[in-house]
Amino acid sequence: MKKGKLFAAGFLGLALMMAGCGNQSAGSASGGGAGDTIKIGWYGPLTGYAATDGTNSLNGAQLAIDKFNAAGGLDGKKLKLVAEDDQGKPEEAMKAVQKLINKDQVTAIIDGAYSGSSKTVAAKVQEAKVPMVVSIATHPDVTKGGKYINRVIYTGPVQGEAMADYAVNDLKLKNIAVLYVEADYGTSIFGAFKSKLEELQGKVVYESAFKFGDKDYSSLLTSVKMSKPDALYIVGYYNEAAAIANQVKEVGLSIPLIGVDGLDTPKYPELAASNAEGTILTTSFYLKDTRQVVKDFVADWTASRKDEPGMVASQSYDAALVIIDALKKAGVDREKLADAISQTKDLEGTSGKISFAQDHEVVKPVIFVKVKDGKFDFVTAK
Repeated sequence: MKKGKLFAAGFLGLALMMAGCGNQSAGSASGGGAGDTIKIGWYGPLTGYAATDGTNSLNGAQLAIDKFNAAGGLDGKKLKLVAEDDQGKPEEAMKAVQKLINKDQVTAIIDGAYSGSSKTVAAKVQEAKVPMVVSIATHPDVTKGGKYINRVIYTGPVQGEAMADYAVNDLKLKNIAVLYVEADYGTSIFGAFKSKLEELQGKVVYESAFKFGDKDYSSLLTSVKMSKPDALYIVGYYNEAAAIANQVKEVGLSIPLIGVDGLDTPKYPELAASNAEGTILTTSFYLKDTRQVVKDFVADWTASRKDEPGMVASQSYDAALVIIDALKKAGVDREKLADAISQTKDLEGTSGKISFAQDHEVVKPVIFVKVKDGKFDFVTAK
């Protein structure tokens, strides 16, 4: 069991090694289920700007598979994770998925990528009739177009609407400034947040996009300050969010920070230090959940690692659990497996009980956490 829980560098090596595997011809309805192994594909960013999230996603998926294999696997067969690096680029994601489908002939795919990549490959996956479970991509379009793609994380709009409701009704905030990443993730969450906020008689007093990798937010934050907001909503990922949090006080702002699950990684409070304190964000996982599945997951993760698992690892672990649960019910036939995945009901995952609606979207509560003493503390779930 412990041998399977490798460090990030080890998983990158695994991904590169797997790139050379699989010489079967395409066209098998059962995918990579021949011999004594069943191939499950994974793709996501192992290099580039999103490598931390990608590595955590891969680690989470591998952990679930290692645990299943240690318990005996499926009728004596072991699962084998075949990993491909998309570098956080949609065009590379397409190459990765085509390889997993056509060369490696995987039985199913775990999507550990961001929304841009996931949207790009969705039609190909549906066309090839290969079941795929999306772990962290939140754009609504990803699951459209067929029955072969399900998602274990709620969509961006669900997250945005939940935060708007919580900001107005629980935090009593009305006038909110928003900085959002210029990507599908940012625009989909922000759009839903703004609509819901206005419906609740709140107002976005300032809005601006920023780009991946931006480091200087002084001019944007100066404009935020001039809008006199009650709070600042940061819709993006941990690197940029930490930079924003670190520069807020430099322009003389002292307002609450609220955010999204892209901040839900130990890296955010690590990079922003005391400036992250008090940040409230929406997510789908929290470390202190007392359910046994979470306790086991956290214990297994930390057994050979120095860090703690975050939302990304949790979601990818759950994506693997969904596929494993469906394999036990339906076997390796892709058609039957896709149906079994879609019929998932009340599966105990680390992010809650997982069920899928008819639109292949997960049904589970949105969790709110708050940064306190450098950790994420549970606030409420809605």
